[in-house]
Amino acid sequence: MVVDITGFNRMRREQERKETAPAWDDMVYNDLKAAAKEAGIEGYHKMKKGELIEALKSR
Repeated sequence: MVVDITGFNRMRREQERKETAPAWDDMVYNDLKAAAKEAGIEGYHKMKKGELIEALKSR
């Protein structure tokens, strides 16, 4: 498979994100709310812990 340098860099960044993904399930509710606010998730203040985790994982 031939990959140009842009594609290679994108693949490398995606791999790094997967390796450094936070453990959302281990975080407390207030930390999840802070992370959601920082990520720009709308309506985070009304979400339950499970909803926050799903919203953050989808980012």
